[in-house]
Amino acid sequence: MRLVAISVVICLTATAAGAAFGIDASRPPKVDVEGPDPVFEFRDGGETVDTAVPIPSLPFVDTGNTCGHVNDYDEGCPYFGSTSSDLVYSYVAPYDMCVDVSLCNSFYDTKVYIYEGGWTPGVPIACNDDNFDCVDPPVTYTSLLEGVEFAGGEIYYVVVDGYGGQCGDYLLEIDEVDCSGPCVVECPPDGIDEGEGPCYDGYEDHFNGGCGSNPVVFSELSPSNETITICGVSGNYDDNTFRETDWYLLDLTCELTTVAACVTAEFEVSLVFIDLREGCAGFYPYSFAMADACETACLTETLPPGEWVVWVSTAVWDNYPCDSDYVLTIDGYDSCVPVEKASWGTIKKIYR
Repeated sequence: MRLVAISVVICLTATAAGAAFGIDASRPPKVDVEGPDPVFEFRDGGETVDTAVPIPSLPFVDTGNTCGHVNDYDEGCPYFGSTSSDLVYSYVAPYDMCVDVSLCNSFYDTKVYIYEGGWTPGVPIACNDDNFDCVDPPVTYTSLLEGVEFAGGEIYYVVVDGYGGQCGDYLLEIDEVDCSGPCVVECPPDGIDEGEGPCYDGYEDHFNGGCGSNPVVFSELSPSNETITICGVSGNYDDNTFRETDWYLLDLTCELTTVAACVTAEFEVSLVFIDLREGCAGFYPYSFAMADACETACLTETLPPGEWVVWVSTAVWDNYPCDSDYVLTIDGYDSCVPVEKASWGTIKKIYR
């Protein structure tokens, strides 16, 4: 769980304040940094299962070139008949785990497969030829295995191979990943539907996009002596350039109000208290919290009267679909009727 809560007071313009805390829907512009071209050191894997190069620990990265080696193995996923040369790595899993095995950044038409316990021709535990989830590979038709289950104490052989007769420079990356399954957040029985449908490419938020919408628009919440529970959706769209943001407006009337907000989401989530007492022209983020998917981010603040916003969105610009669910709870947003101040002596006289 990654959870941060910080109270801040800053002197920034509204635009600068929003950008500083990432509450804008659009992805911050990237700064291109030029670096040297990648250099492969060509520490080739082993020729066969018997001479496999041992992987000491994860994450593991190695480079090599399969050309000039022997075609010892082949598996169909789904293409058989390859004459490509191949190389082998071995790994003993220290405990039950899941791994991703990537050849995405290799420079030829690759294939990768895994044997458990030894060479078991025709029955690898995992095999991939072409995986188009590779992001910006140097060539097409590179390979990626995701979420492969390893049993603790067992030995596994990772074979770096190719399609047809192709060979070349490869980059092998193996890392442990969470295999607990997809994160699911369910709306409780007392939850209120946010009412906004999922975003989509080209989406314009005219529902509750707050100061980011034109015209500005909020979900105005009514005070309640009970917990307010809202079931909403958010996500990223337009190739993860934008994220859908939800602005919930509180109109605090008490001299001071202690408000507690918590959110659990199917995505990495940001939760922000926004001071809106000077409107969108002068708003600034008052405090914020973040949490991983299916973890909970919480904020508790004692706030002066005026308009405040509870803001929810994805914490990152990533592949979170627009129908990703979250549950937001708000406590302490009670109605308050101002009363005339009186001394204790005056109050006692009333009851004589």
